[in-house]
Amino acid sequence: MGEHEIDTQGFDPPQHDGDAQNYVDRGAKDSNYFDPNRTVFFINGMNNSPKEHVEAALALSLVQMCTVRGIFNASAGAFRDFLQCIADKNQFDGPLSLSANNSVSLRTFFDGQLPVQAARNALSRNMCQLKAFDELRVPSMRYCEIFAHSQGNLILSNVLQAIMAVDGPKGISGRVVHTFGSPSVNWPTGIVKIEQGFTFDPVTWLAGFDDTWSISKVGMPSTSKNPITHAFLEYLTRDPAFVVNRYRWGSVGVTFKLDTDGLAKCLIAMGSNFRRVQTIYQYIVSNHSYYSDDVALAYVQLVQKNAPLLNLFTREKNLQKLMADALDSGWVTADEKKAVVFLRGL
Repeated sequence: MGEHEIDTQGFDPPQHDGDAQNYVDRGAKDSNYFDPNRTVFFINGMNNSPKEHVEAALALSLVQMCTVRGIFNASAGAFRDFLQCIADKNQFDGPLSLSANNSVSLRTFFDGQLPVQAARNALSRNMCQLKAFDELRVPSMRYCEIFAHSQGNLILSNVLQAIMAVDGPKGISGRVVHTFGSPSVNWPTGIVKIEQGFTFDPVTWLAGFDDTWSISKVGMPSTSKNPITHAFLEYLTRDPAFVVNRYRWGSVGVTFKLDTDGLAKCLIAMGSNFRRVQTIYQYIVSNHSYYSDDVALAYVQLVQKNAPLLNLFTREKNLQKLMADALDSGWVTADEKKAVVFLRGL
């Protein structure tokens, strides 16, 4: 998509590196699934135009059904962006670099700076880093989920390490970080990291071999015959596959095992974002039908124990029918029969 074709929905594109703005997709805001009390944080990758940053933030808003606080990582051209990525990657973790803690400690000791100012000075070589550091230390942003694509992960890793150097483990413990196409090797301990990577995304190879097998992988991008992709919008387009593959063991289209209870809990955690839940569940029915009844049963049983969510779920007739049909096909257990009666009676 060319920049001239991008619909910014009336939002003014950012002008400077580190510019921050709230984005809300109009379709999300007008739906019943939008959560006005939730905000997520987003840092884009390299070589993105201001309009592409807006487009990415709005697409994320539609998937997450909430406000997106976007921090613009401005591009200075592909070559300069590449050099900046190398500098970002080596700022606190390179073979000749100081750790964030040592950098802050030395500046504080020798220059007499306060730890916060020492951290800001260290990060100021990249204005997006500096702005993200300031924003993520605001109390209201302490527990927001963070989304980063490509170079945004290098920026975020440095920022979180700087926050830990200034505020200690309490400053980052439990922060939920979603990575997409990440080249970052080192992350501070204490965060909850949810990683996505296309198998043939060469940027992810820069992070080294995933010996933990914790990165959710998808082999091919959608609507493309080219297996190599790194685009953030492609990651969002394949959101159902990435979510399911986080709980799936298999390859080349063959599923050996699916953690249906874990996947159901993941869907429950999406709360009232039933648009996303239904999209993911439809993907399960279409691509992993053998497990569709188990996921539905686990989901329904959890919904029944959550009164506020159940009250909202009663309006989702399409999702109810989709799950009831899956539960009612083939051999049906006693628990599945109860779930079908419950769903069809809503």
